[in-house]
Amino acid sequence: MSEPAEYTFEDDPELASTLPGFTYWDRDWFEREKRRIFRRNWRCVGHVSDIPDAGDYLAHRLVDQPVMVLRAPDGDIRAFHNVCKHRAHVLLGEERGNLGAPLITCPYHAWAYDMGGQLRAAPHCEHIRGFSRSEIRLDPVRVEVIAGFIYINLNPDAPPLLPEIAPAMDRFQELCGDLAGLRRAASVTFDVAANWKNVGDNLLECYHCHPAHKAFVDLVDMDTYRVETEPLWSWQGGICRPRNLAYRIPDGLDDAEREFVTLYIWPDMAFTRFAGSGSVATFVFEALGPEETRQVFTVYTPSGELDPVSSDIYRYFCDVLGPEDVGLVESVQQGLHSVSYDRGRFFVDEDRSWFSEHAVHHFHALVDRHMRSPSGNP
Repeated sequence: MSEPAEYTFEDDPELASTLPGFTYWDRDWFEREKRRIFRRNWRCVGHVSDIPDAGDYLAHRLVDQPVMVLRAPDGDIRAFHNVCKHRAHVLLGEERGNLGAPLITCPYHAWAYDMGGQLRAAPHCEHIRGFSRSEIRLDPVRVEVIAGFIYINLNPDAPPLLPEIAPAMDRFQELCGDLAGLRRAASVTFDVAANWKNVGDNLLECYHCHPAHKAFVDLVDMDTYRVETEPLWSWQGGICRPRNLAYRIPDGLDDAEREFVTLYIWPDMAFTRFAGSGSVATFVFEALGPEETRQVFTVYTPSGELDPVSSDIYRYFCDVLGPEDVGLVESVQQGLHSVSYDRGRFFVDEDRSWFSEHAVHHFHALVDRHMRSPSGNP
């Protein structure tokens, strides 16, 4: 089983069931996800402060597609497929760095491209009949910079991202300030033995928070917790208590300053604002395989350093919240293979209370629509 036609998906979240269990481990299904979701949607790969100077670059892999993002001499941010046009060697092997020269040089046969992607040098090409450097260019990748964060899309025909998420980003920046001025302060990676959707499901509901996250439910007043969904994003959060088991929030803050928020952006990233600090975190869950996901949690601050509150938050995520969630999703992943499990019933009430799983239904609906559309554009 690997086709959407083999199941039906209910649009009404109050009556719906989840995607079938096989969609979390089936190899053929995952290959379709690569084509219809990951290669056709906007993916966040970093922040402008990661590549401040000309020649700075980020090398990223979108599942199985090597991509580079670089800062050009004119200050523009550009992206290309990170593959030499000669014999397909990956051009930039390190995750980040500086070119050291205005050329991207392949380590295999020393073909060299300028930062516009044009081939400038190919050793001994003067001896090759019918060879023209001017006809060879790296394939570009679409780039958008939104509030300082860099998004790329392998689909040349995809609609722009900004109109879809501008209201969410404006609202988030009203709480957090200008995101473009932030700098990376700390980052931690968890390699998780679970499907990427499993990780997303866990992110998008707090029904599990009371039994699984004792410190978190002491941090956030769940009576104030609400979840909203929009076409390509969802918003969840509540007001935090100054005294709690997770981390200490400074005294004298009003409700807005004590608001915890997670802003999810389709398909695989979220912004988080932890109350009481000047920091913002990103949570990216990159699919590596049908049952492999890399979670990257990165904290950004105005100074690029962790202040005492942000340091406590980072420690809480690394030592408590992150490992708790990894344990949950890895156990679920094992259960998804059970012959006794097919689909589960979404737990969604009419009032969309704090425990409601309507954001997970929204996520599953996006997966379902993309997988039913051969173009990847539902």
